[in-house]
Amino acid sequence: MHLHFERNVNAKCDCTILSLSWMGKVPDELPEEEGWKLNRNNYYQEGWLATGNVRGVVGVTFTSSHARRPSELPLRTNYNLRGHRSDVILVKWNEPYQKLASCDSSGVIFVWIKYEGRWSIELINDRSTPVTHFSWSHDGRMALICYQDGFVLVGSVAGQRYWSSMLSLDARITCGCWTPDDAQVYLGTASAQLVVMDVHGAMVSQVQLVAEGGIISMAWSCEKFKMEEGEEGAESGGGHVLAVALGNGEIVLLRGHDDVSPVRVRTGLRGNTLAMEWANSRELLAVAGTLLPEGTESPDSPPFKNVVKFYSDVGSLIYTVPVPYNQAKVSALTWGHAARRLFVACGGAVATARVWRVVAPLQLLARVRAAQSLAAPQAAAQLPLPPRLMPLVASLFAHTIRCNVPECNDLRRFVSRPPASPGRLHCTMLRHDDEEAGAYTLYLEHLGGLVPLLKGRRTSKIRPEFVIFDPQAEGNGDCRGCVSVCPCYTPEYRYYYLYSSV
Repeated sequence: MHLHFERNVNAKCDCTILSLSWMGKVPDELPEEEGWKLNRNNYYQEGWLATGNVRGVVGVTFTSSHARRPSELPLRTNYNLRGHRSDVILVKWNEPYQKLASCDSSGVIFVWIKYEGRWSIELINDRSTPVTHFSWSHDGRMALICYQDGFVLVGSVAGQRYWSSMLSLDARITCGCWTPDDAQVYLGTASAQLVVMDVHGAMVSQVQLVAEGGIISMAWSCEKFKMEEGEEGAESGGGHVLAVALGNGEIVLLRGHDDVSPVRVRTGLRGNTLAMEWANSRELLAVAGTLLPEGTESPDSPPFKNVVKFYSDVGSLIYTVPVPYNQAKVSALTWGHAARRLFVACGGAVATARVWRVVAPLQLLARVRAAQSLAAPQAAAQLPLPPRLMPLVASLFAHTIRCNVPECNDLRRFVSRPPASPGRLHCTMLRHDDEEAGAYTLYLEHLGGLVPLLKGRRTSKIRPEFVIFDPQAEGNGDCRGCVSVCPCYTPEYRYYYLYSSV
């Protein structure tokens, strides 16, 4: 296989991302008599990446796996969904029903639905108890919720309760998952115990998986959702593998809860940073985390050695690649675009990897090396290449995460001359009360975070008069490259004077 990360310095926000989830974009119109007869390779070229961060904001950002002109993007490429009052620790898409579930650290669960171009809250679940796990069934009709006090709830996508149970276990439940046929749920505990329950809430089995450590996450080697007819029979055919991640950085691969010879894989990653997910191909397990340097204790200061490892369904290591971000630990991972993209969150940054599950052609390797040696996408036009190869090199500079976010050195031009696209730039203005005079900052919403664009300070308490300037240039005396947006621009102070009648 082959993998390389995109060069996108704008795929980040101003706060730590705790969870990632990706959903393919379903066509707006589907014939009811034919059902979900969809080709993943066609409609998985576009989708939406959901992020949950420590600021309590859920980000929904448009992604595309093929090069598109800005004029072909949707009218809005980013949504910052607000409503949580604490850290958003989980975000989970429901692809068949095109819904999004988000959960914060206080136990509040929101189910979001898009209607007429806006995302709104459809359901609210609050037991005033922290939630340790949430997952949708593979058909999208049911939801599994695990609470810290041992309470387990299975409900419908419409909010109805199917069954609930208060389990008296030796340790708290840390995670759960649905079996590929949605007939059972597996629950993992902090004492490495595997609890199996059927779809009616009856206890099936309790297995002590290992003698030490605890279970932090579980995943079956099957597709996330059944989006096509005929998949249900294929899922029940067997051959699936359950990956169980332990707190010590190991992964246990089982064929079922009664597997007498499980495979144990030592990843060498720190257990508190380990994130894993199976690709839709069911044969490739992506595991991301932070390596612990040999001979040292657990460091809590950068730089961190973040890597992604790929394993087969029998536990064989296939590929290892370092993550380009090292200022924060790995916090989340998810596949996207029919396993052609991999998203890895490190702090507030999202690294996007392009994945080829076959041996990379020599021409592809040459194009990647040529693109990496170029300082800017504009330099690709100066290469002495045949006309048919020029678009292929230029396509490597296209970003999967599509948002109108300015480069750090291009902020002034972006503010004075916004990109010519049919979409809208949705911004947020915040007031700073810690300063003597009223000060405001205009932010661009992106990946659940905020990108500062302009800063304004009120100069008069009587007249609505403001001084507006570049927030990133404050304290810097160099004003070259500034673009005047009004006649009263004074370059010696880097200020823009704005008079409003409001």
